[in-house]
Amino acid sequence: MEKKFKPNETPKVQGITFGILLILAGFLFLSFNFGWIDPVLRSVVFSWPFIFIILSVISFSKRDFAFGFIWLIAGIFFLLPRLAEAYPDYLSGIQDNFTNVYWPLLLIIVGIVIVFNVISGRNRSMRGCGNRSMQFQSTENRDGVINKNVTFGGSESIFLDPVFNGGSISAVFGGVVLDLRKTTLPEGETYLDISAIFGGIELYIPDSWLVETRIHTVLGGVEDKRLVSQTDQSRKLILQGNLTFGGCSIL
Repeated sequence: MEKKFKPNETPKVQGITFGILLILAGFLFLSFNFGWIDPVLRSVVFSWPFIFIILSVISFSKRDFAFGFIWLIAGIFFLLPRLAEAYPDYLSGIQDNFTNVYWPLLLIIVGIVIVFNVISGRNRSMRGCGNRSMQFQSTENRDGVINKNVTFGGSESIFLDPVFNGGSISAVFGGVVLDLRKTTLPEGETYLDISAIFGGIELYIPDSWLVETRIHTVLGGVEDKRLVSQTDQSRKLILQGNLTFGGCSIL
């Protein structure tokens, strides 16, 4: 008996996170305008390294703790010289060439986080608790449900099960190509969770499929390039998830 993929609460959580970020951004602007926050911190908060802090919050909201820590460490690393410039009495040991001299230390710390995450993930898998760790490529296809995770790599596959019951795709610093033109949709709504961080996802979907997108984007985008023909309204594929510096193309 085929099991249909049940959507999780990730899109709702991501929507709440995005709303909270907007609230915090508005509060920060008001605080600087009314002098509630030290004006010297403006160059710290409104700077490109602070984007890493925002990405860390998004990753933590998705329970992706490994990348949450990586973004947080990178953000703090590049913000330190700006903080030292704002408060030289407290951070007098940090020079202007801090990032140029100590950037290899950032690679070491990020490498330690990745190794620790992979090792701990394998241990959880051996205990039968499931593996949520970062992997270079992981694909599982069972009962018409696909679960694909690609990190620092690429994957191209054709879904050959007779019925597609949804699933999830994750691409981090990588790309995923999935061809769904050899399968069919069951009646009702079918959910496919998509997550891309500095990555891209290409989906080859029949022109006759009814597709609805509920994807949150942060400097990313979704594009449907199909020549949509007459669709069966009783069957719908719903794409949901999050794109951060990434994109999704429907071909």
